[in-house]
Amino acid sequence: MPHFPLFGPAVVRKPVLAPDDALVQDRWTDFDDEMIRLDAIVIDNNIGGSDPTLQVRACDGMNWTIELATRSRNLKAGLTESQALPGDPVSVVGRRTAHFGENRIKATHVTIGEKTFDLSPDRAA
Repeated sequence: MPHFPLFGPAVVRKPVLAPDDALVQDRWTDFDDEMIRLDAIVIDNNIGGSDPTLQVRACDGMNWTIELATRSRNLKAGLTESQALPGDPVSVVGRRTAHFGENRIKATHVTIGEKTFDLSPDRAA
């Protein structure tokens, strides 16, 4: 039976990556370059979650997931869970996902009622 060394110069050493290293990417690469605007009604919010989102229903009855900025960036812009309650009118400016059949927008600006939140000031509107 052959003997395989577990250490020493014969062992090929490769860097070990954490499982989530493959998940880290530019989150904008999944989205089109063209900006769109969507007027809708809030049906649910997860602004305080680890991946902040709004669930909205457009006037044509389609449900959309609105991806918001990180929690810290949302707080810096003044956007909290109490700002978006079910039934509130919302206007979203952002980039739609490039995945066919998926109703998802990465928001750069969100207007809830009369208050506007600039979530990505470094992105052109």
